[in-house]
Amino acid sequence: MTTVSLGFHASLNLPATAQALAGAAIGLQPAWTVRDLSIAIEELAASRGIGLRVCALINPIRARASPPHERADEHFQDCDKAVVLGDIQASPFPKRAEAAPRASNTPVPVTIFTGFLGAGKTTVLNHLLKGQREKKFAVIENEFGAVPIDNELLQNSAMDLAEQVVVMENGCMCCTVRGDLLGAFDAIRKQMETGNALDAVLIETTGMADPVPIVRTLRTTPDISKYFQLDGTITLVDSRTILDRLGECAGGKDDQERHSQIAFADKILLNKLDLVNDREVADVWNRIRSYNSNAPIVPSVKGIVPPSELTSIGAYDMETIEAEESEAGHGHSHGHGHDDCHEDHGAGHGHSHGHGNDDCHEDHGAGHGQAHGHGHGLGKVHDTQIGSFSIVRKGMEVEPLAFARWIRVIATLPEDKGRLYRSKGVLAASGKQRKLVFHAVADVTETSEGPEWGADEERVSKIVFIGKKLDRSFIEERFMKLLQPIKGKLSSSISSQKGLGLLAQAGVLQRALLGTWCKDVLRVSQASAAFHDAVFSPEGHAAFQAAAADISPPAPKGLQTMEKQLWLHGLLPLRSVKQYALAWKNSQLQLRTPSSVEYLFGEPLRFDDYGDVEAAGVMWLELCELNGSGCVNCVTDFKWKPETIQSFFAVPGSTTNSALVKIEVEDPSGDYDLDDELKFRVNLVPEKVDEDDVMKNHRMSLSLVGGKSSTKIYQIFFHTIDPTYQVHINVPDHRQPIFPTNEVFHQWHPLMAGLKKRPRLRFLLRLKPMDSGPLDAMCGCCG
Repeated sequence: MTTVSLGFHASLNLPATAQALAGAAIGLQPAWTVRDLSIAIEELAASRGIGLRVCALINPIRARASPPHERADEHFQDCDKAVVLGDIQASPFPKRAEAAPRASNTPVPVTIFTGFLGAGKTTVLNHLLKGQREKKFAVIENEFGAVPIDNELLQNSAMDLAEQVVVMENGCMCCTVRGDLLGAFDAIRKQMETGNALDAVLIETTGMADPVPIVRTLRTTPDISKYFQLDGTITLVDSRTILDRLGECAGGKDDQERHSQIAFADKILLNKLDLVNDREVADVWNRIRSYNSNAPIVPSVKGIVPPSELTSIGAYDMETIEAEESEAGHGHSHGHGHDDCHEDHGAGHGHSHGHGNDDCHEDHGAGHGQAHGHGHGLGKVHDTQIGSFSIVRKGMEVEPLAFARWIRVIATLPEDKGRLYRSKGVLAASGKQRKLVFHAVADVTETSEGPEWGADEERVSKIVFIGKKLDRSFIEERFMKLLQPIKGKLSSSISSQKGLGLLAQAGVLQRALLGTWCKDVLRVSQASAAFHDAVFSPEGHAAFQAAAADISPPAPKGLQTMEKQLWLHGLLPLRSVKQYALAWKNSQLQLRTPSSVEYLFGEPLRFDDYGDVEAAGVMWLELCELNGSGCVNCVTDFKWKPETIQSFFAVPGSTTNSALVKIEVEDPSGDYDLDDELKFRVNLVPEKVDEDDVMKNHRMSLSLVGGKSSTKIYQIFFHTIDPTYQVHINVPDHRQPIFPTNEVFHQWHPLMAGLKKRPRLRFLLRLKPMDSGPLDAMCGCCG
């Protein structure tokens, strides 16, 4: 049997526990490929408690990395050394469970293939389609330019094996309006409805496509995400040309896109490994790691990659994120026991410290080495502007509404604060039994509830940020303001009052209190420590949630009335209800909803789910941060009759208008004669399109009634309040009877999906007389 000895590339900084692996002998099985040998080396390392991911195996005698798909004994003779280039750390990497077969009623996973022109995306796709018959794929193929060259190559080879191909010839896959991509997914959905089941959808982008707009489309379009779920982004890198490509330009849009393709990748394919020598492949690997420290790097030659490496990535599965973040500490293999940890990893390389400080403030540039785990020892820092830092705080939690407001800040970072590539976190949330899992790709953010905290598990809030030119002090300062010590129970045990304990544990008490206003629940909580814990504890909130879950639609699960009554404890923890109420009060908001036979002075705000009330609470918190001097802030619902909306969607090309909303603006002097009554209506008017255009767009306009009779000229901002989208409209002069906005919505837009679900649009209106100074903008796009 051929035996090789194990070695490690000189650029790797080995943990002390890994140094004993050097020189270990491994016997080659006769049918092993180089990839099989790499797996055997990884398994050997794991058996000794070491984390190892092999990127390339190098035979120093040949001074080249061995092609992964070729036989190992063709590249290594007896007693040769197999030198590892890859990621190594002092503890095993988290293991991913094998993907279960997709159930027919679950969304189809989508993989994005991106990379520079000539990197080999089409070649990889060909091998994937020809190399297996078990799975059925749909392919969305996009080529920059008028002639779809890549599509012709695919058709001549493997494309006939794909279930459906949608070719977009205009190269606009990364444009702001994702019309071409939406139409492609709709076509695939219709194909599926005919009984043609699919296992996955593959998107091949143009050479310079920024993947973020595609991610945004898949994550924020309800009518698409209902059927398709993003699995991950794979970036292909040409080992021979990548360093030249990255060095062609510095700064500007091209530079950002080239960095983005690597930085946003969930997996990186290092292709054309046979065209570079051992020194060059190490330079390429180190350069990639300076942009993205976490994505697995998979080597390949001629695009030959196992199908399992291209599917079931699970990068956007919140359960996977929670499991990996929990198992990996805060993502960088630390061996210390910090109570509070603030770390700056420069280019994001991991490390393994052995100290035990209570607080740590660390600054690691790219290529840090010495005694630090697996810093990559770069000869120079390739891009010191790209880096990461993490925050870990034990015994601290965040208030959910305040955290959601912070997320909006991070998602809309101004240019001078840097560019966020990725962020992940697992946090303790006040009043919640479950972990709060957070994930962001640029401005596309998502939170979800993870598993419950274990009975003996220490609660901790931890989050990592990866980006370019990030203003760490700004991000960290705002985040640290969210943290608060975890509040324990006032009583040692509810069961100290046996009757109350039984009622609370069974959820009977919370179910009874769900029928009362929040203020009445607060009164009950003051009766005793046990009552307080029964309604304020995470277990109490879970019981309220369970009771509210039994409320059948269309009945709401939360209300806010004109009389300032709140009924929100079925959706929010009581401490978050307090945050909501204070934000409403401090922002000096007025409720101006339409009246009805049942509600003569205005209908209450209805909240159907947690997302509804969270969007409102975040808006109130944001409003508190503005200078509201001289500004009137009103919340209202523009409503339609159900039959009107049904007709609107049933008849293509139709127009629809909401009911009229009346806003009374009182004069600060108290003189009723100077009060103004303004009326508004929202209109959706079809845009002219070609008959063969799959996009059916409607432009929003506003009818402004009462402008000529008012005593003042008002500047008005309209802001939607919705968990799935944001629309900001600046009306500089309210006297214009019809104000055509720049807001255009296609048939799959979340606004349209929301109207189908419930015929209303919720807006915050901010009005200010023109002679009283400028009206502060709530975001950069509405100034």
